[in-house]
Amino acid sequence: MAMAELPNGTGNHNGKASPRPLTPSDNPSDDVELADHLKLNNSAKDPVLNGESDGPQINGDHIHLNGSISGPTTNHRHPSLESDREIEPYHHPGSDHVIRLSGIEHCMPRSYIRICLAYRLPSQEMLGDVVTRLNHFVRETVNAKPYLSGYVVAVENPGNRVGAVEIRFSDTDFLEYPDVGVRHLTQEEVPYTYKQLCEARLPPSVIKPEIVSALGESADEDRAPAFRVQANVVEGGIIVSVYLHHCISDGNGAGWLISGNVLKDDFAFKRDLDGGDHDIPSLSMRLDTFARHKSQVRSELSYSSANQINDRHLKYKTAQTAEHSHHMIKPIGRGCVFAIPLTKLAGLQERLMSVAHVERMSRNDVLMTLIWHAMTEARIPSLSQNPTVTTSKLNIPVNIRTRIKNKLPESYFGAAVDFASVEAPLCHFADLDDVSMSETAVAIRTAINQVTEPYIRQSIALAENPNPKIDVRDLQGSNMDRTEGADMYITSWEKLKLYDATFDMGLGRPDWVRKPWSRDPGSCIVLPFDDRKDYLEVVIQMAEADMGRLLEDKVFMGYVDRWIE
Repeated sequence: MAMAELPNGTGNHNGKASPRPLTPSDNPSDDVELADHLKLNNSAKDPVLNGESDGPQINGDHIHLNGSISGPTTNHRHPSLESDREIEPYHHPGSDHVIRLSGIEHCMPRSYIRICLAYRLPSQEMLGDVVTRLNHFVRETVNAKPYLSGYVVAVENPGNRVGAVEIRFSDTDFLEYPDVGVRHLTQEEVPYTYKQLCEARLPPSVIKPEIVSALGESADEDRAPAFRVQANVVEGGIIVSVYLHHCISDGNGAGWLISGNVLKDDFAFKRDLDGGDHDIPSLSMRLDTFARHKSQVRSELSYSSANQINDRHLKYKTAQTAEHSHHMIKPIGRGCVFAIPLTKLAGLQERLMSVAHVERMSRNDVLMTLIWHAMTEARIPSLSQNPTVTTSKLNIPVNIRTRIKNKLPESYFGAAVDFASVEAPLCHFADLDDVSMSETAVAIRTAINQVTEPYIRQSIALAENPNPKIDVRDLQGSNMDRTEGADMYITSWEKLKLYDATFDMGLGRPDWVRKPWSRDPGSCIVLPFDDRKDYLEVVIQMAEADMGRLLEDKVFMGYVDRWIE
């Protein structure tokens, strides 16, 4: 059977053999989080709160950290045999179990964390057994976290809170959670065998969201499934797509779920509880108790200090009626995956530490510095028609589980992420020279270190504010302008153990981990590290013209081994 050629844009930059794999550095500790898509927003131009900071300077110009802002500028259900027996003893109206979300979770975008994992299928005859195994893994995951069977829904009586949501799931949702959707991708949808896809390093343009998942990129504001899995079958392989609502958990939680750790953590629910000769409550009553406990656990991220000083100058969307809302037109976007050898990053790291006269600088700080400089330099020509844009802001999602006084355990499965912020004048990004990049790397680490409890409580206070004009949905997105400005975010999945995820399918480790195709400009995701490879992969998404300039940047591309689209 004749197959189509590989997608345009696949390239090997230098054609050289890869060096021996290196292991990730552990110092300093990087708890940069770990999220996925952040929606475009149009609120950055109209801050309700504003201010500026006299923070660190670069060549006389301010680099602003953390809060300073620039100037004006269908699935089929299989009924369980246990349903009648378990539900019948508990007849309260609706029988919905409710989990109240934390203040931090209300600041999350109403969208999904989306991850695809690709596995070789040695024989098509194995498919039935593989799907059965995958269904068992997903069922056990839902057993351990029952609310994954439910929905993120609008709060019935939100008071003055705009966009308030909660998790609701019923006994029936839990007992009859749908099987994994299985989609056999046609030649028209994906005209390649799995072998060809692997040889091309699984180009992201092949795994379009509309075919690899039953869910869209954005989540419905009124009722959205919390969690769904779909198995996508091509000749010789299977691509498992996982969608997890941002208000349910964060990237760290998604990694915890996919790796199977939720099956054995301290918060796991036990569906089948053996009480021996002793009485035990009905399943429905136990689910209700579980839900109440999850609400209590989340309360740690729902209060603010009575002695709080607000120095972050957070922006937020202002609640507007639909007829007065301004809808931003998205530019034509383009996304590519760049492979950056660890040896090249290590060399850059050594040079920047020497220039900055510091003893410690993380590889992640260096990688973010390289990407921010290169992307901003490529975007500057597109900003020439907008003289009000004079700075670029980098937002960095940060895992806050251990950054509060009452530390949350690693296995905390809710969304626990806030963002650090660094801002610098556009002229600072004119060149990819070691001096300017060393200053940027130090500023990035300083901003991340400033994400402390008083800093985090300011986001929570804003989320808990009963002012009906305050809309904190996608708070990070509200604090940057990626469409008409030069702002961006970089999220890191590097330390997520997704290349160890097997779903107990008997297929071994995945060959590739990808984010479904997106053309959302001004964003970057560092993909999980695979210890079988000697490079890191980063997904960079930019406006089409800007991406063209980035690919022609000889200095940046000198750090790149190959790229795919």
